[in-house]
Amino acid sequence: MNVSEMEKYLKEKLPQASFQTDETAKTGSKLSVTIPISGLRDAAKVMNGGGFFLETITGLDFLDTMELVYHFNRFEPGSRVALRVLCGQDQTPDSIWDIFRGAGWLEREVHEFFGIEFSGNSDLRTLLLPEDADYHPLRKSFGKPSAYIKREDIYG
Repeated sequence: MNVSEMEKYLKEKLPQASFQTDETAKTGSKLSVTIPISGLRDAAKVMNGGGFFLETITGLDFLDTMELVYHFNRFEPGSRVALRVLCGQDQTPDSIWDIFRGAGWLEREVHEFFGIEFSGNSDLRTLLLPEDADYHPLRKSFGKPSAYIKREDIYG
């Protein structure tokens, strides 16, 4: 399944999602899809069924929300897709480790550095920080609170 077919299928499966294409792939992804937190597992299943693999998961901390970015790819040029999941500071997204086994490790890393819990992942122990660390160093509240930027200031 190529990116165009994947976009069409995701639009049917997740009508509330928003899509941005970048034909030049200057952003690093040919397709960027912003989905609600409730659609994460459905989107991951679609990506897995389309022959995509999970590259990485990262978090972004904004003043008004947290955002998870899942990068998926295929072994074909121009096939990178970014799934963006908005989640509130107090929301808990579902784990996708049972769909993509490598996600368990990536979710641990996001949990360690951003403090985001993943429902269904029972192994969120620290990877790099001391075991007794009670802080999340990539949260804006860890450093300078004035570094907060609202999401719409960046993405519009």
